Amino acid sequence: MSSNELRFTDVSGLLYPKSIAVIGASDRPGNMGGDTVERLLRFRFPGPVWAVNPNGGTARGIPCHRSIAELPAAPDSIIMAIPAAAVIDTVREAAAKGTRNGVAYAGGMAEAGGEGVELERRLAALCREVGFALCGPNCVGILNAATPVTSTFATVLHELTTLRAGPISMVTQSGGLGTNAFSLVQKAGFGFRHLISGGNEAVVTFADYLYALARDEGTKVIAAYLEGVKEGAKFARALEEARAQGKPVVMIKAGASAASARAARAHTGALVGEDRVLDAVLQELGVIRVRSVEELVDVCLVLAGTPMAKIPHGPGVGIVTFGGGFGVLAADQGLAHGLTSPMLDEERTAALRPLLVSVASAANPMDLTPSTALRAESLAKLPAAMDVIAAQPNIESLLLMVGGMAAREKEISAVFMDFWHHCPKAVGIAWPAPPSGTLERFAQQGIAAFEEPDRALRVLGRLAAFGMAQARPARPPHLAPRAFDWAAEVAGDASVVSEDRCHALLRKAGLPVAAGELATDEAAARRIARAIGLPVAMKGIAARVTHRAAAGLLAVDLRTETEVTEAYRRLQARAEAIGVALDGVYVQKLVRGGVELLVSVFRDEMFGTLVSVGSGGGMTEFIDDVVTERAPVDETVAAAMIGRLRLSRHAKDEQGPLDPTPAASFVAALSQLGAGAPWSRFTFEVNPVKWSRTGAIAVDGLLIVEQP
Repeated sequence: MSSNELRFTDVSGLLYPKSIAVIGASDRPGNMGGDTVERLLRFRFPGPVWAVNPNGGTARGIPCHRSIAELPAAPDSIIMAIPAAAVIDTVREAAAKGTRNGVAYAGGMAEAGGEGVELERRLAALCREVGFALCGPNCVGILNAATPVTSTFATVLHELTTLRAGPISMVTQSGGLGTNAFSLVQKAGFGFRHLISGGNEAVVTFADYLYALARDEGTKVIAAYLEGVKEGAKFARALEEARAQGKPVVMIKAGASAASARAARAHTGALVGEDRVLDAVLQELGVIRVRSVEELVDVCLVLAGTPMAKIPHGPGVGIVTFGGGFGVLAADQGLAHGLTSPMLDEERTAALRPLLVSVASAANPMDLTPSTALRAESLAKLPAAMDVIAAQPNIESLLLMVGGMAAREKEISAVFMDFWHHCPKAVGIAWPAPPSGTLERFAQQGIAAFEEPDRALRVLGRLAAFGMAQARPARPPHLAPRAFDWAAEVAGDASVVSEDRCHALLRKAGLPVAAGELATDEAAARRIARAIGLPVAMKGIAARVTHRAAAGLLAVDLRTETEVTEAYRRLQARAEAIGVALDGVYVQKLVRGGVELLVSVFRDEMFGTLVSVGSGGGMTEFIDDVVTERAPVDETVAAAMIGRLRLSRHAKDEQGPLDPTPAASFVAALSQLGAGAPWSRFTFEVNPVKWSRTGAIAVDGLLIVEQP
């Protein structure tokens, strides 16, 4: 199914119900249904709220209907505060009434194992049959602070009387973590729009919610907590929609990824497996991946107030302080978050000097010293000084930092707030040991300010990485796999396709390969060496051995036919010593020089075909320098992938830096070839590809097919 054909569940009835019935509500102390009714009334849900309990009675002052059928109308959504065993019958009754949305709090289904798995399967089947959008089971529910809708039993609401609405929406696979993030945002003086805890996702999945938030007009920033992906194609498509809508996604990814590890017999298995597959997809789609709830909240708060036009596209940060030590420490902390502190050019330095007090430093970091704040005339010049440092092209963001300064807090705050609003670049603000109420006043202006400067720098580092990722070329959405007759080249029951067959396959597909041929005796080895030209390399070929150098089945730089003969005998003897029967010895033209790359294409059960490029050769796994994207890619994307490698900074010869075009052409061609491979699981690895000024050529190859 193509991305255009993917079906997303309509969750508008869950997020924006016009009427709600709470099933299982009563006045019994601690009753979750009764508490849910109380919250709906306390936060002034604008539509009808009905309570349902087969025993009648009341729930928080409203009468309980004995069944859904008795309700005066079909509710837009139901909230089921009932045991797991009763959920199926309740959904059936609600569907008969005309309701098509609901939240099920109950645990005890698939997460409990045993009979719970079958119970959830039956529930999901019923919901699909009647077209019922179910949140849960085993969930905290849904909060919409804008309407407001409190279809949730989140205890964080107990202490609140009003909800502060904002542009941040969150979908989470942990209700507790989500409510913790909600609480931190509220305490910082900001607000959520939606908080969605999907629970077991029996019907409506993480991808469905993510897609809905991407298209939600009131959502500016999407926060997410993810443990596992159920629907890889839908998940990726939802992230693509968020990117298309200009909405940053800030995500914590925890737990073992559902993405599978590559076969261990290839280097790719160590470099691109499990979590790194998902991480590659997140990087490709511009997701800001964070490591803690605090960082998630910090980044979301800054993004909520920062227009996309101000997002930095480079690591340079300008640091403005009222104390030299703060600036020195901030420069060091910035490095840890991927930021640099560029020196000011002569033009900016000259422009600053008349705007600063004599003891201040016209540099980056710019130390204003406390004298600036204590003199009204120097404080009046501060906005112009900050404009100067902001105008330097390689400064992409700014950190404004002040400690203490209680006596001039209002004046400094006013200067910082005005600069934050008018500066064309992203601005972070840190105020260690702030006077009482200072950070709250910034929040009232929509500005997230931090007591700890490192937190502000961490956010700016994340924004810079996000901006640089946004600037990368996007994978062409409709690039077709390369047509190729795989059945003619690979036997149907093959599990390991050795190098000689891989090279033949690559040649037939039009990719450049070092000349070589398989020899089954000494005479053939000498004949092949003469034909392709000495010097040569020789490799013992056996399906059991995929790392020949480690097995001692490799000989290189053979310059004479005598050396070829001796090497053939030595390789045969080595194979016999380790108990391996060789298919033959591959004699290959020796390719000298060049930068060694590993290029591989493989299929993941969750995200489909992916392509990787990294540092190649025998040290591949130790260097651990690899970039992965979903396949197929074109040469533009492939060149950007190569440019992200650490290796690319040193890819040069005596004439200077290497042109990435030939290497990018090889990566793109292999990605397009592999995208059309017929197997559900495979790894096609070429290591190394020799990249030089004259081109890129395959020197080794391995295809592993994981048969069902």
